[in-house]
Amino acid sequence: MKITDGKTVIIDYTLSLKNGDIIETTRDDEPVTYVQGTGEVIEGLEQAVAGMEKGSKKDIVLPVDQAFGKHDPEALLEIPKNELPPESLVPETIIHANGPKGQTINGKVVEVKEETVIVDFNHPLAGQELYCAVHIIDVQ
Repeated sequence: MKITDGKTVIIDYTLSLKNGDIIETTRDDEPVTYVQGTGEVIEGLEQAVAGMEKGSKKDIVLPVDQAFGKHDPEALLEIPKNELPPESLVPETIIHANGPKGQTINGKVVEVKEETVIVDFNHPLAGQELYCAVHIIDVQ
């Protein structure tokens, strides 16, 4: 059975950077189950596995626009210090905020100024080309 929209897909994968650093893998864990065409996995992965069958393997290059997108300068926000807890006023600290649709989004403190803090709400992998080795375990 081929992977088409609406099919439940079970995959093992290893996601890595161009330099080979592994970001995430299911190799030592449970495979991932998702429904094709619903946006549960990154766009480039869904596109690349479309038409594959159970048992197939593929090495995929995910360009920036099909992975986590370009780094967006507008996602860098300047927030008054008094709106954040004191423990968040340290560079590299991850903070949690409510997104525009009510979802929780994470941001990283990149700079602490006298009265404000600069927080980067881009995905940590924004601007990165990614590589994914995928193995289709099952298609239902």
